[in-house]
Amino acid sequence: MDFYQLNLAVFVATNGYLLYRQYNSNSNKKTKEDIDLSLAGSADLETAEKRPDGGAARRFQFNFFLPYALAVAADWLQGPHIYAIYKYEKNLPEKMVAALYAAGFVSGGSAPPLLVDWLIDLGGNERVSVMYCGLYMITCLTMLSDSLLVLFFGRLTGGVSTTLLFSVFEAWMISTYHEQGLHTSGLELSTVFGNMTTLSCMVAIASGVFGDVLVTYSGTRTWPFMASCLCCVGAAFLISKIWNENFGKRSSEQTSLQDLKSGLSAILGDAKIMSLGITSCVFEGTMYLFIFFWSAALASARSQVGSTDDLPFGLIFSSFMCAMMTGSAIFTLQTSTKTVQSTTDMLMTVTLVGCVGAYFPSMAHLKSELIEDGIRGRVYSILRFPLNVFVVVAHSLDVEGDAHRNHVFLACASLLLVAFLVSRRYLVQ
Repeated sequence: MDFYQLNLAVFVATNGYLLYRQYNSNSNKKTKEDIDLSLAGSADLETAEKRPDGGAARRFQFNFFLPYALAVAADWLQGPHIYAIYKYEKNLPEKMVAALYAAGFVSGGSAPPLLVDWLIDLGGNERVSVMYCGLYMITCLTMLSDSLLVLFFGRLTGGVSTTLLFSVFEAWMISTYHEQGLHTSGLELSTVFGNMTTLSCMVAIASGVFGDVLVTYSGTRTWPFMASCLCCVGAAFLISKIWNENFGKRSSEQTSLQDLKSGLSAILGDAKIMSLGITSCVFEGTMYLFIFFWSAALASARSQVGSTDDLPFGLIFSSFMCAMMTGSAIFTLQTSTKTVQSTTDMLMTVTLVGCVGAYFPSMAHLKSELIEDGIRGRVYSILRFPLNVFVVVAHSLDVEGDAHRNHVFLACASLLLVAFLVSRRYLVQ
């Protein structure tokens, strides 16, 4: 067992222990609820009988997580190999690779603030989620070509589809949660967000290993992209079969321009939402830059010690995802009350230490508490705009060499400190 395999094994064992603790914690909580219910009066029992039961909550999570798992699998399968296929198989220079990445963020940041809500109003969250699957299939299929025009087109569709993945799926879940009154069943949204991150990490771990297997046996990095296409087909089929359509609470008389104005007003008029936007821009922008640079940074470090062996990018990616899953488990175990204040404390901590796994459920819970359902989709889309600008500007300055990467990492660390100070100033009660 080499270093990378041993590292992954340690992470898997750690996560197994943390998941066991989560299971015990949930079991104890359920036992306490049953005891409280047995001691309740007849009026309380009558009220409890009218609430959605645990079966409804389980069905809701199953119906959401099954297609969601396939949707994120499509993203995770090819994620570790994008830079490598551009750089090492298509032999594109670093500047061109950066331009391709930037194209995705340009398309993801320019259209969706006006487009996402219009699409949801026209077709609903379910149909737009299916649209994500179709766009992502196109993105993956373009990787079979060596034409720069086709590759740039693929990054443009990839940018839009990624924005849909991180907005429409969550919007469908939150709207359905409220429509079914599941808050009375004992299922908290914060729990669903934590489960989303944990599931995403588990899928990413499996996808990283499976993607490496495909590359090893095929001799090319295009196979993970074809596997992503199959995941998109499966996700689209399940969404169309088991999801109920919802459109959120948008007024039929509201135009896309009014959507944009109301979303901007909500952000600019609330210092807490504004601080969430700044924090998400910096943290997620740093994460995306790390995703772009990590494979080249490790390859450079490996060459400096005289090694010429290929790096197992998928295995390393799985280790990253294991670390992310550890952070998600820590969030679930350490913030049992799930108040805005406790989640804010967790968000500030992860901003300082760069704990990605705890960041996503923390940010998702705060946004669910601070942003109204009726404007959620457009606010989420608008908040991604500065993130995309941040990454595009960073990529436009990209040059070859270790020195530039080191400067980017230092600049990102400084910006994370700024995000921490902003959160501390405006989110802390």
